[in-house]
This record gives sequence, structure tokens and C-alpha cells, in this order.
Amino acid sequence: MPRSRLETVPSLAMLARRPASDGPPDERAAVSGSDVPMPRGRWKTRLLVPGALIAVTLGLVGYTASDVLLPAAGVRVAPVVPRAGEVAAGAPASVAVQAPGWVEADPFYTGVSALTDGVVRELLVLEGSRVEAGQVVARLVDDDARLGLAQAEAMLAERQADLAEAEAKAREAQAEWDHPIERERKVAEARAGLDERRAELAAWPAELAREEADAVYLRADYERIEALHAAQQASDIELIKARQAWEAQRAAVQAMRQREAILKAQIAGLEAELTAALRNLELRIPETRALAEAQAVVKRATAAVEAARVRRDEAALRLERMEVRSPAAGVVMARLVQPGSKVMLSADDPASAQIVRLYDPARLQARVDVPLVDAAKVHVGQRAEVVVDVLPNRSFTGRVTRIVHEADVQKNTLQVKVAIDDPAAEVKPEMLARARFLAETAGGPAAPAGDGTALFVPESAVRRDADGQAWVWLADRAARVARRTPVVLGGQRAAGWMEVAQGLRPGDMVIVDAPRGLAEGGRIRIVGEATGGPAHGAH
Repeated sequence: MPRSRLETVPSLAMLARRPASDGPPDERAAVSGSDVPMPRGRWKTRLLVPGALIAVTLGLVGYTASDVLLPAAGVRVAPVVPRAGEVAAGAPASVAVQAPGWVEADPFYTGVSALTDGVVRELLVLEGSRVEAGQVVARLVDDDARLGLAQAEAMLAERQADLAEAEAKAREAQAEWDHPIERERKVAEARAGLDERRAELAAWPAELAREEADAVYLRADYERIEALHAAQQASDIELIKARQAWEAQRAAVQAMRQREAILKAQIAGLEAELTAALRNLELRIPETRALAEAQAVVKRATAAVEAARVRRDEAALRLERMEVRSPAAGVVMARLVQPGSKVMLSADDPASAQIVRLYDPARLQARVDVPLVDAAKVHVGQRAEVVVDVLPNRSFTGRVTRIVHEADVQKNTLQVKVAIDDPAAEVKPEMLARARFLAETAGGPAAPAGDGTALFVPESAVRRDADGQAWVWLADRAARVARRTPVVLGGQRAAGWMEVAQGLRPGDMVIVDAPRGLAEGGRIRIVGEATGGPAHGAH
């Protein structure tokens, strides 16, 4: 019996190889074949995943471009000010907030920097030294600066000599232009020659007549001697001389007759020469060009002198700046270099050229890190007491001068600057300190909110709807948007401030004089903060 049961139960291997199909034999045969069926396409995954990626990308692009597409409205804000209830006048102030900090220069230290690159040769002050305005605190190696100044002065002298030469040539050219002696001489010569030829032409008829008369006389004399020679009363020599004299005179008469044309031609040439000389005297083209060129050379030489003078002044200034002078009086807080140190004015490090840092001992402040939970209890103008570790039994009065408009998210604090009224000589920058911000009870800023206190906002921040419900625009500084917040007003008023009984908390910031079109959730940008607060004795 057991053997038959074993024979009828299939093994696990056979079950694993059997196709999981209840269909007809043909389908089972197809499944048991060598081809593996492909899974059905996952259409949801193929569509939804890319769609989600596109939506996320568009969302990021929209958020990034929101500042451009939806610019934030600039608004001014005012803090919700807590003020204590009625307290007897002259009561001592209570401490609203205490926070640690350290002392620093007010409003900042003064850096004494070298105004040129160089190597420190001599340092004349050390930490704690008192420095007056204009005092030399360090000297740089100035050998190359002195050589540079000497070279610049030599170059200036050379350029000045070139200018003197150019000016001399320009004066010569100007004199030739003002006194054209050579041009006038040529005009005079041409005019004299013309007058001479005209005079000769005028005398020509008389000379011709005289020559003709001489010719008539010599002909008659020749004829007389010829008759005597025929009678053998004159020699052959006399006859030849008489004939030669008559023929020479005939040639002279002929030449005199031709001289008229020659004189007229010469007169025409001299007239043209005189006209040209007069025109040259009028235009004086070479002299004009020479004068213009000389003046241009003077201008170039003058510019070269000015450039050389600027280079000389630069070299002198660089030599002068080899002595580093303090721009203000103070005490040396830190020495940043030593003899042999290299200072570079053009380096990327802003302090690469600084020699020392100064501070004014009479102007110190405490930089205090106020916890954000207490930041609403501190405001500009608030009185404070500062205790420095070096003088633990002495407190210095002060006043809040600045509140940095950026919190430290790592320390969860807000930086506040407290000017110390009369710091002692023992107080130095970077000393640890502790500030106590006072809640004054007789005028001035209010005490922290608590039992018997009231919250105040500027009247310009309070609005009413059609039903008379009061509300304010609350500045959500985290989201940088405006929130419409209903409030319940109290009965007290004080110098433009109204009491808010419900709806706000100390430290909230409300928008004053909200711009038109501001809507719930509208993006805002804080451009200013209203100061002041309700005076004590509100009614």
C-alpha cells in the first residue's frame, strides 16, 4: 500500500516543470515551449513618472522666476511695542533682556593701509601705541621709488628741452610769416625790372631815330670819301673805314628796330613774374605750412612735457607713499605686518595692504548676540548697561544704536550694537562683555509684555472693513508675505499709537502705509522700519 501511494504522488521537480495553466492542451503546449512570454507594458509608470518630473521642473522654474514674474512690494514695517501699565514716576528700570557679547570699535576700526605696493623696511608703532592723524606709522623700502623719481625727472627735463626747441622753431616760422622779407624782395625785383623795361620801351623811338640819323650821316660820309677816292684824293683805308662804319650803323639801326619786340616780350614776362610774386606774397603757402607744422610740433612737445610731468608726479607720489601715514587719530589695536613683510595694494585680500588697525578708545560699543526669543524686547534707542569681564564690579551705561537686520540661524540670535557712553581706559576691543537691556518705566521704551502691559501699533497700520472690524497687515518675515490679521483694539492712545487688546504678540511686525493693491499672501520686501513708540502716560 505505501508503495502504491508513492507511485501516484508526483515529485516536486515534476510539479515545478509542469506549466501553470488550466487552458486547453494547445495552450499548455505553447507555454511549455522554449519562448519566454514578455510582461505586459506598464503604461502607468511610463506616463506618470515623466509627468511628475515635468511638473516638479516647472514648479522649480516658477519658484525661481517668481521674483521676476511677481515682484515683491516694498513696505515699511513697525514693531508691535509692549508698554507697561501705570507705574510710579521715577521708579528704577527693570532688566528686560540679558545677553553676552564682546567689545569692539564704534562704529568700526580704522585700517591704516599702504597706498602702494612694497616691502616694509621700518615699523614705527606697536600694539597699544597712540597715533595722531598724519603720523608716519611705517616706512617701505624706497630705493626703487627714488630711482624711478630720478628717471622721471630726467625724462621731464628732456621733454622740456624738446619743447624749448620746438617753440624756437615755431617763433622762427611765425617771424617768417609776419615778415615775408624774401617774398617782398622778389616782388620789388619783379616790379623794378618791369619798370626798367617799360622805360627802355618808352626811350626806344628816340634811340631808333638817333641810330637812323647816325646811319644817314655815315652814309653821306661814305659817299663823300668814295667820291674823293675816285678822284684819288682819299686812300683805300679811308674808304674801307667809311664803308664799315656805315654798314655797322645800318646793322645797329636794324637791331634797334628789332629791340621793340624784344622789350615788349620782356615786359610781358616781367608782368607775369610780378603777378606771381604778388600772389606768392599773398598766399605764402610754404610759410603757412612751416608755421602750422611748427605749431603742431609745439603742441606735441607740450603734451609730452605734461605726460612726463604726470609721470614725475606719480613717481614723487609713490616715493611719498613709501611713508605710510595714519588717516585718523587712535590707538593701535592690531599690528598686521613686520619689517620684511610685503604689502600689495592690488591683491584679492582687502587687508593685504593694511599695516595696523586703529580704534578710538572714547568710542567703543558692545556687539551683543540677543536670543531671537528676546529680540522683540530690544529696540533702537533703548538704554542698556554693559559689564566687561575685566571690570566685573563696574557697569557702563549705553544705548542701542543698531540692530542688524539679519539673524544668525546657527546661533539663533540677533546681533545688537550698544554704544558705551563713557568707556574706561581698561576696556579694550574684543573683551568679553554682557549687556543688560533695561525696560524703562518713566518715559522712553516700554517694558516687556506681561501682566499689566499693553501692546501698541501705529495708527497708520490699523484698517477697518465695511463692518467696522479692525485689522492690520502682518508682515510674515519668514515667508516674506503679507497676512491680513483681525485685531481687537483697546482704549489707550498715545502719540499716534493705538492699543491692541487681541490678535497680535510682542515682536510682530505690522505694515504701515500699505501700498495699494496689497492682497492676502502678497509678496513683500521690507524697505524700512518705523522707529519710536508710545510714550508713558497713554490715555
